[in-house]
Amino acid sequence: MSDAPQVRLRVLLFSTLRERLGSSELEVFVPAPATGSRLLDQLAAQYPAIAAYRPVVRLAVNQEYVPESVELHENDEIALITPVSGG
Repeated sequence: MSDAPQVRLRVLLFSTLRERLGSSELEVFVPAPATGSRLLDQLAAQYPAIAAYRPVVRLAVNQEYVPESVELHENDEIALITPVSGG
């Protein structure tokens, strides 16, 4: 681990990602300054299941949809939202 400041985040997983990772939640440390894009890139590199959804996953931070450019802060709760299909 580097000496760079880290931002601790709580990442919530639903649906397909929860099933594929076998967990509904992750604790993640992202180098500061943390952004949604940086978080997604880091998760995609670490978890192949998330990498598969990286182009289409949306973010919600503290229960509000946000763009990937959003700045993340210590203890933010981030939900990874995958597309839903139906008929």
